[in-house]
Amino acid sequence: MDRALAVKRRLILAGLIVLLLADLALGAYSWHTANALRRPLAALQADARKLQLLRIDVDNADRIRHDLPTTVADCDRFEAGLLPATTGDSGVTAELDDLSKKAGLQIQSLTFRHKDIVGRNLTQVEMEIAVNGQYANIVKFMNGLQRSKNAYSVDSVVLQTGGSQAAPNDLHIGLHMKTFFRTSA
Repeated sequence: MDRALAVKRRLILAGLIVLLLADLALGAYSWHTANALRRPLAALQADARKLQLLRIDVDNADRIRHDLPTTVADCDRFEAGLLPATTGDSGVTAELDDLSKKAGLQIQSLTFRHKDIVGRNLTQVEMEIAVNGQYANIVKFMNGLQRSKNAYSVDSVVLQTGGSQAAPNDLHIGLHMKTFFRTSA
């Protein structure tokens, strides 16, 4: 009887081991198939996001292509409105003198540096201008620059007190500006 009981125990133990191994194998298979389903879904979602971004880029490119003739016409109109290089310095000097007088300022110095822009028939003109006056007058001058029919880019403004020779409330302003002139082709 002991021998029959030992055989039954071994058969039961072997059966349990086979069932445990089968359960582990089915668990591994189930985990593998679940992960295999998640990976394509995540990849599909990532691809859908990339596709959406590419569609946005294509739409932007189409809009740019559609608006390009208008943009080119606007640029040509802007360039045609620039002062010619032959009379530009005197035109800018006259305009800045007029703006400073209207604002109640005094121009101390004005210098020009010209730099040709290759292939564009334009000359970049850097200007250094120094003015003296009251704060309110300086604001009027800056507003006049903004409203000017000529395009000015104010790169830097240096503000200092007027010093001993000026009125006590006067300020000294140094401006570094740029503008552009048309050159002949």
